Formats: sequence, C-alpha cells, structure tokens
Amino acid sequence: MLSDIYKTYNWTLAELHAFCLICECQNLSQAALRIGISQSAISLMVQRWRQALGDPLFVRARYGVAPTQIAIALREKLQPLLEEVGIALTQTQGFNPAQSTRVFKVHMTDIGQLVFLPGLNNFVAKHAPGIRLVIKNLGWEALESGLSSGEIDLAIGSLPMIKGRVHSRVFRHERYVTAMRKGHPLARNELDLEAFVAADHLAIDATSSGHSLVENALRSLDMRRNISLTIPHYLAAEQILVNSNYLLTVPNVAVLSFQDPAALCIVPTPLALPSFDVRVHWHERSRQDEGVRWLRTAISDLFGQR
Repeated sequence: MLSDIYKTYNWTLAELHAFCLICECQNLSQAALRIGISQSAISLMVQRWRQALGDPLFVRARYGVAPTQIAIALREKLQPLLEEVGIALTQTQGFNPAQSTRVFKVHMTDIGQLVFLPGLNNFVAKHAPGIRLVIKNLGWEALESGLSSGEIDLAIGSLPMIKGRVHSRVFRHERYVTAMRKGHPLARNELDLEAFVAADHLAIDATSSGHSLVENALRSLDMRRNISLTIPHYLAAEQILVNSNYLLTVPNVAVLSFQDPAALCIVPTPLALPSFDVRVHWHERSRQDEGVRWLRTAISDLFGQR
C-alpha cells in the first residue's frame, strides 16, 4: 500500500507520517510543532492531499480539525505500515533508549496497570524520556492477532490462551489469597472453608481477578458463596474492603499493590486454587527488535521475583 501511494499520489514518507500525526492530534498547529515544520507548510500539504484524493480529509472543529471518514480509514491502513517501517529503520540503526522517540504499545489488564504500570512508567521516564507508552486492554480473543499485526508490541499477564508464533518469558509466580480488613471477625482465627462460604464476599468481575476460578472450585464441592457486591475492576476494591466485612479473593500481587496493604489481613484461601505464571509475551515478528527486547527485559528485571 505504501508503494501504491508513493506512485499514485507522490507522497513522501514524511508526508505519510504528517498525515497520521494530524489524525492523532486533530490540530494542525500541534502536528506542525511535533514534526518541526511551519503551520503554513503543513497547510500546503493538506491542500495537496485534498486535491489528490478529492476529499476534504480534515474539517474545522471546535478543538481544531476532525478527520473525515476517508481520512480515518486511510490512517487505519497507514499507521501499522509506518510503524513497521519505523521498526525496520530502528533495527538497522540500533536502539538507544536514551535517544529513542519510539511508541511502545503494551497490553495490560486493570490488575496489570495497578501493579506494574507505575513502576514501568517511572523507569521509562528516567532511562528513556523520549519514549511513549500506550497501554491497551484488549479482549482475550484479540491478543494473538494484536501481537501479530503490531497493534501491540507486548502483552503482560497470565495469558495461556495466546498461541501461534508468540514467545513468552515468566517473570512472576503468583497465588490466590483472601483479604479482609484487620478488624474483621474472621481475622482472629485461621480461615476454614465453612467460614469462607458463610461470609459475605466482594467479587471483581474482571478476567484477571480469579472470580470464575473460585466459583468453579466451590461448584466442584457442591458449594456456593454469598457474593454481596460485584464490581467491574480493582479501582474501588481497597476502600470497599476496609469499610466492610467482605472477603476478597484475588491474586496476592493485587492486594500487595493496594495503597495500604498493612490495613488488611491477608490469609491463604481455603480452596484448592491453582497458582499461575505471569509472563511477558511478544510475537515472532519482533523477536529481533532491539527496542522490544529492551522493554521486555526491563519488565522482567523490574518485576521479576528474586
């Protein structure tokens, strides 16, 4: 497709990059500033594109410009190709994190963002200030295609459903625990299965929470627990837990990442729940990519168990 655009419309690689940047910024002045050219120069580019394609491409909006449907469709095709070109150029020139301006796209669930993102962001800001991270939370069914297409560079988590030409590296072994507030009546004694089932529970309806594992384990024993409150993510879990008599069963690393884990009583879950590995995943297409290798190594070094 890139070669077709070169031949048909005589667009340069720099112009293709400018086009995608305008779609992203939706502001000609900001796009010109990021590229390092004048606004008049970028306006002339837009005029030439409009004449070539017979479409306005960008129309005035309150905040700047809005891309037309043709511009949006074109950008969706161009962006992955430009990223491939960027990767190829990086591989030939070598990768210097201190000087790189690459954009890395990483899949993390909400628990991954809670546990790993603050530390990773601080590391990148310190050692590679020009690099941008884009965090995505794709559905499980989209992870393999996301890695193969370049929509994401890495995926972090316990993701056994990823197959195909995907490599991975274990950097943590995790187990499930049950947490409650320090003053909870059940915090005084060892938590047994009978007390666990009789208690009121907080459940997190997220793929990474272990919610379904608990239900399946209880179902195999012909038992069920009382879930008093179900929430969609981890954001409010800590505050709810310290202000209630609920039990919460989640991966241990999630509880330890709460703002004040010392306010909680964390005990073994009285159920046979499987432990699991947390991995960083990358596709065969980026196996030799020095930038992706640097980032995945940083993740393993930062968060790996020692």
